[in-house]
Amino acid sequence: MSFGEAIKACFQKYATFSGRARRSEYWYFYLFTFLVSFVLDCIPLFGVLSSIWWLAQIIPSLAVTVRRFHDIGKSGWNYLFIAIPELLFFGYIFSFIFYAIKDLINAGIDYHNFADNTENIAKIIGDSIIANGSLATFGIYFLILVVSIILWLVWMTRDSQPGENEWGPNPKEQADSSSIN
Repeated sequence: MSFGEAIKACFQKYATFSGRARRSEYWYFYLFTFLVSFVLDCIPLFGVLSSIWWLAQIIPSLAVTVRRFHDIGKSGWNYLFIAIPELLFFGYIFSFIFYAIKDLINAGIDYHNFADNTENIAKIIGDSIIANGSLATFGIYFLILVVSIILWLVWMTRDSQPGENEWGPNPKEQADSSSIN
């Protein structure tokens, strides 16, 4: 499957969570969404377009991921092994930032004169990390995130399950047999 065919297939199957998706379909669509997001995020005027793009591609991205899981013989629910650690990790980062800002505000730091207060700010943030046990928790969440990324890479690069499975015929074998005819 070519780059263009993969993009076309994913948008044609916009919210189709049944069936199977080949590696090329998944990875080409993943590359396409990354490139478009990168371009939109690099140009400040495209902030609203970036948000619209994210909303437009989230469903076909989830759908192609579920179909890719089906292709390797796994339920689409396995995606939770990847998504939940990501959500926990980034949720933790946001909570850490929230508590650090709260501690800075409670300390009465004048953020308008940031350069004059760098030592005080560093001390308060350091104390906040120690007080909240943040470093150990960060390490645990980070380790879980790394494991989930490795699991995602192993699963998404695995070859198709041969033959037909409970989610349908192997699209790779169908493509090979149609090219012979």
